[in-house]
Amino acid sequence: CAISGMEVSDDLVAFAHELADAARAEILPYWRKPIDVDEKTEVERPVAESPVTIADRAAERTMRGLIQARYPEHGILGEEEGATRTDAEWCWVLDPIDGTKSFITGKPLFGTLIGLCRNGSPVLGVVDQCVLKERWVGVRGGGTTLNGQPVFASTSVTQLCDAVLYATTPHMFSPGFETDRFGLVRNAIKRPLYGCDCYAYALVASGFGAHLVIEADLGVYDYMALVPVIVGAGGCMTDWTGGPLSMARHAECKGRVIAAANEKLHSAAVKLLSEGADSTRPSVLKHHLQDLAPYKPPLDGRSPEKHLLLDFNERTVPVPAHVTDAITEHMKARGLQCYPAYGDLNEQIAKYAGVSPEQCMFTNGSDQGIDLVVRCCCPTGSEAIIPAPTFAMYEQAALTEGLAIVRPFFTLEKGFPTEEVLAAVTPRTTLIVLSNPNNPTGTAIPKAAMIRVAEAAPHCAILIDECYFEFMPADSSMVGEVARLPNVFVTRTFSKTWGIPSLRLGYLISNAQNVRSLCSVRGPYDVNQLSVVAVRAALANPRYVFDFVHEHNTLAKPRFEAYMRSRGILFWPSSANYIFCYFARPAELEQELRQHGILVRPKKDDKNVTGLRVSIGTLEQTEKLVATLDKLLPPV
Repeated sequence: CAISGMEVSDDLVAFAHELADAARAEILPYWRKPIDVDEKTEVERPVAESPVTIADRAAERTMRGLIQARYPEHGILGEEEGATRTDAEWCWVLDPIDGTKSFITGKPLFGTLIGLCRNGSPVLGVVDQCVLKERWVGVRGGGTTLNGQPVFASTSVTQLCDAVLYATTPHMFSPGFETDRFGLVRNAIKRPLYGCDCYAYALVASGFGAHLVIEADLGVYDYMALVPVIVGAGGCMTDWTGGPLSMARHAECKGRVIAAANEKLHSAAVKLLSEGADSTRPSVLKHHLQDLAPYKPPLDGRSPEKHLLLDFNERTVPVPAHVTDAITEHMKARGLQCYPAYGDLNEQIAKYAGVSPEQCMFTNGSDQGIDLVVRCCCPTGSEAIIPAPTFAMYEQAALTEGLAIVRPFFTLEKGFPTEEVLAAVTPRTTLIVLSNPNNPTGTAIPKAAMIRVAEAAPHCAILIDECYFEFMPADSSMVGEVARLPNVFVTRTFSKTWGIPSLRLGYLISNAQNVRSLCSVRGPYDVNQLSVVAVRAALANPRYVFDFVHEHNTLAKPRFEAYMRSRGILFWPSSANYIFCYFARPAELEQELRQHGILVRPKKDDKNVTGLRVSIGTLEQTEKLVATLDKLLPPV
């Protein structure tokens, strides 16, 4: 980023000071005084939204007059009065008041910008803040000064996560590419700040704690004077692709600039900004989605006829005949040609859940409920706290909306990281996910901890996933708190204990106003008719669900836990129908179990150690699993 070789004489530097003094004399009489404000149009901004005052025009006329008198052969490009001889070897680039909106509202963060280009490249720059009496002068090859004293940009902050970023306004970035790319950097840095105009660049050059400025929609006069100031202080200033800023390249750079305190920060930011920046065809997709990989669970080759399926936490035995018969009878009588009709489905689900129908809505699996909460509650660029390791779809939904993810960890020693979650909450946090019990560890989250989190973060959506709640004590649920805590959303499913994951039906419970709003986003036909028929039949005779849960909780799961203890194999205490186990050879054992017709799922814990998550079925299935493990594991 450095520019070597001083090309500017002392006379030209002294003359730049004269210009700045003259502009001050024209501007200060109008400071914080009643003044008429006109709206102007520009070539690159056809909408008349750029304010201009008598102070802008008077300051530029005075500077132009001085230049024409002293250096009549020099060119001039000014914001207010246009271009004269811009093909000259030396050309002055003037912005009499950069930040007119600040000026007219009495905020002393505007500045007079005076740039001098040689053969189109900036070699001298002045940023003059007349109210604060601060003047930065940068000279190509000669350094940067503030009121005559050398200044240097920061070299101590070299990672984006530690950097403070300025932009005049987040609204200066056009929708699509610019907004998405700026968002990538904004999400990567420590703190974004807005509203300083050219003064932000001066702060970066001075090492006062600002490290980056990223802007778009700039005119040549908005940035040409800033380049020598930033570069002379040891920083870097280019377009978003890392290309040089010059008069000839203005159309190519599209007014997109980045100033960085040092080369490492510059390189990291440009990497995020530059992909596709030179494209003449804007992308129709959000750019963060182009980088997002789909969630692909290992479903291929699974077969209930060939395998004992202990890998997806499903109900391990078929649903009873009264459920499947209802589907068959519906197909015979009505077929598939009609749109689904839901009738009192919502009322039936609400009755089962013990809430009013106004607090309940059915969804296409609990995944849709998760997606709706994230879409409706979380602006792009905000933060989500998602304790890990956990179910992949929480992060998938958050990343789809461009959220930054904070990951406290469940641990075998402490369980749910209550204090870490609370410490991670900031004003940027809009979502906290509480998977109760957690998947893959089976860890139960104490109800008191969930209430504490919800009360401590009233500005956040608290998404509580209770898809395994039938295996847990009834008083562990947060459903009873939704009327009192309007930021709480509880998702549940008919996929696990009820045994119909292939039909995709879940439900969400929350404050009645929340449910009304989410229903306006959910589609009118998102749940298919066969799932409605199946759930009606299941709810009419749910004994099979409770029998399966009773056998699991009192017989099958205790049997497997006792076996693991007898073997001295470490496992996570679980409140669900699966157990995270630490076998000595997890990868090899998973393959050996597969060869014996039993499928389990490798997972990693908070320390990145691989274990096997083993779903628990009936007692008979558990005995088969234990017998197979006895064959594969070393003798005790």
